[in-house]
Amino acid sequence: MSHTHRCDSEEISIHTSCWTMTKRTFFLLVILGFCATWQKADAQITLGKPIFRVPSRSLEDSYENFYCELDKIPTNQTILYQWFKEGNLNKPLGDYSSHSKEEATFTVQVKLAYDGRLICKASVQNNSEIMPTFSDLMDFQVLVPVEGVHIISNPTSGDLWEGDSLTLQCNITKGTSVLYDWLLNGVHLLNDSSNNQITIPRLSSQNSGVYVCLAKNSLNETHDYTSKSERRSVHVKEYLSTPEISYEVVKHAKGNFSAYVKCQVAKGSPSINYTLFINNHDVHVVSSEDQHALFPVPIVLDQDMGTVYCQADNGKTPVQSRELKLKVESVGGPMRMRLEKAVTQDFEVLGVWIYCSVEKGMFPQYCWFRNNKSLENQGPFYRTFHPNHAGLMVRLHPDTAGSYHCEAFNLFDNATRVSGPRTLITHDAFNKIPTAVAATVFIFFSLLICAVLACCIYGVVLRKRQARKYMFRLKDFTDMHSVVDDDGVDDKIEELEEDEYEEREHDDLDTEAYTEDMEVVQASMMEDSDKSEEEEENNLDNYSF
Repeated sequence: MSHTHRCDSEEISIHTSCWTMTKRTFFLLVILGFCATWQKADAQITLGKPIFRVPSRSLEDSYENFYCELDKIPTNQTILYQWFKEGNLNKPLGDYSSHSKEEATFTVQVKLAYDGRLICKASVQNNSEIMPTFSDLMDFQVLVPVEGVHIISNPTSGDLWEGDSLTLQCNITKGTSVLYDWLLNGVHLLNDSSNNQITIPRLSSQNSGVYVCLAKNSLNETHDYTSKSERRSVHVKEYLSTPEISYEVVKHAKGNFSAYVKCQVAKGSPSINYTLFINNHDVHVVSSEDQHALFPVPIVLDQDMGTVYCQADNGKTPVQSRELKLKVESVGGPMRMRLEKAVTQDFEVLGVWIYCSVEKGMFPQYCWFRNNKSLENQGPFYRTFHPNHAGLMVRLHPDTAGSYHCEAFNLFDNATRVSGPRTLITHDAFNKIPTAVAATVFIFFSLLICAVLACCIYGVVLRKRQARKYMFRLKDFTDMHSVVDDDGVDDKIEELEEDEYEEREHDDLDTEAYTEDMEVVQASMMEDSDKSEEEEENNLDNYSF
């Protein structure tokens, strides 16, 4: 019995111990489940999208503040903010731990490496169960002041000629977001500001000058960081045009003469070497910065000194002028004068132009005289024209009356003169009707009156003759119808026809104007003839009775 009781006591002790352990395990399991449930609920928290605020641009090595924050933070845990550059999210450029839900502020010393697109990341610190979120990408521009601007030219050296190509490139040693401006002699050229070079495919003289490159970038749209390049001087050389050759004659104090041959180009860059050739021999060479050169050549008047031409060269292809015959002929021979009138619509002569020309002479000069008194180049009623004063214009009024003539002499020597014919110029002489013209008009008018008078007389005579013929014919027909004898009638008719035939042979007058009268006469004659035939038939009838 005792043994059994002891066993029951031990069994009860074991059951009590097992219950105690089971109770503890239950409570532990409850606590672990609650913790697991809390962690699971906590893991379901999500963060909103952070807002990242950065300036659009900033200067290198300056200090700027970047801001990042969440609109709503659904947890009391610490939020970790980090910012990165696009394409490198494994390397944060800055971080900030927010304990009281304040926004993150990053104080940044701007570096050139930050230029590009930036992003902010928000996450719960030391808790990888809550998924982090990212802001939108923000553009950030790092400005580096422009330094070391210089121009590179292609071609780099040598002369530039019109038609060649030229490229100028503006290079810098430092600077970002650079815009370029080009100036020629202080004037802006139209060019793409983002392009650091300009190209001129065909140079001309207008492209000559000083080129300057202006490189710049801006900060906050208010300040310009600008650097000017060293100046680049461009000189475009022009090709020479074909030279023109001419000469002037000069008389020296000793009485000898020289021809100053002028070789001139219209365009071409200096310096220019001019060469004169006489009879294909090189005789003179002159280097000049001007577009012409003079060569003195001794000559003798009225003698053939040969041919001359010149050549110009400015370093490219030499150009040659035409050949010119060097023979100076002095004035001589007869003088010719030609006169033209200025006439109004009423045929009134208001003025005259007089032209003089001498037969010989290469450099003639003219002077004019009125009543043997020399005239100036211009006066109250006249003026000379043409470069050598070969023409004279005279306005007609009473003061212009006089005898005019011209004289010719050598431009380089007025010792030899040739005088022209004299002509009388007055207002009345040019505006009165000439005698020959008046006589011609009078004769023509007289002949016209005579012709009209003859026509009138001719018409009167013809009408009278026609009237007389009509009366004769009427009388003859009356006498003819009064005769009954046929033979007598036939004889009478034959006589009348013979008389009429003779009258037609001797009548030369035109009777076309009186056709109407003849038709009346013929009609009357036919009526008389019909009446006569009726009377004869009646007489025959009576006779038969």
